[in-house]
Amino acid sequence: MRKTLVMLVLVLAAGAALRGDDARTRRIGEQLICTCGCTQNAMTCNHVGCPVVTQMQAEIRQRAASTDSDELVLQSFVQEYGTQVIANPTHVGFNRIAWIMPWVALGLGLALVLFFVKRWQHEPEAAGMAPPPTAVQARVQADIEAATREFRDL
Repeated sequence: MRKTLVMLVLVLAAGAALRGDDARTRRIGEQLICTCGCTQNAMTCNHVGCPVVTQMQAEIRQRAASTDSDELVLQSFVQEYGTQVIANPTHVGFNRIAWIMPWVALGLGLALVLFFVKRWQHEPEAAGMAPPPTAVQARVQADIEAATREFRDL
């Protein structure tokens, strides 16, 4: 029994060591996109038959083990693969539009909704009064009033 328990603990520990990456590797990998075209995170790419994910993950682990800062490691990936490897656009230059445009679109959409709601609320009627009821509407109204009187009499 004791041997089985020790063996189970060793297998679980080995599996956790093989599967898990340190926090820095995960943090850097989450900021990178797999370059196979699947647009998934480089550390979690599950693209079947992905030709580059194992190589890229190995590079991430290797560069994360160095003493360079996270920014320097990310910059080395940008120099090797181009800016499309970065998951989030930077806050400089033309990339600021990627951060600003969603808020601008949201503001414009809200302004349009408010404009049309106010316009529909204040739209005047043609004659200033409700149109006269048709014969069917008058008959329905009379039936409703008769039913209401009968209900009150009960």
